[in-house]
Amino acid sequence: MSYPTLKVIHLVALALTFMGLAGALATNAVSPGPSITRRIFAISHGLGLLLLLITGFMLLIQLGIGKNLPGWVWGKVILWLLAGASIMFVRRFARFQVSLLVYLAALVGLGAWLALYKPF
Repeated sequence: MSYPTLKVIHLVALALTFMGLAGALATNAVSPGPSITRRIFAISHGLGLLLLLITGFMLLIQLGIGKNLPGWVWGKVILWLLAGASIMFVRRFARFQVSLLVYLAALVGLGAWLALYKPF
């Protein structure tokens, strides 16, 4: 696959991941019990995370980054883990909607900063 195609898939996966989190946050705040809508948002989140991981490492291969991963890549892996764990925060702390949305936006912003500037 070409580099631009991988980037597009990577960005779609990012959207899936965080739309799933935002949707889960919204549905959890309205009705905390189990629902099909919540399940759809959870599937979106999980599928997005899987695609992010796969396309992220495929993009690294396209960039020629091999065994020794630079620090910015490790930072992105940590952000990926935090994004994965965020579904738990959304379920347990739905009453802090604004704080969680700021946290999710900060994860996306920090990930973009690491990808664009590769500071370390």
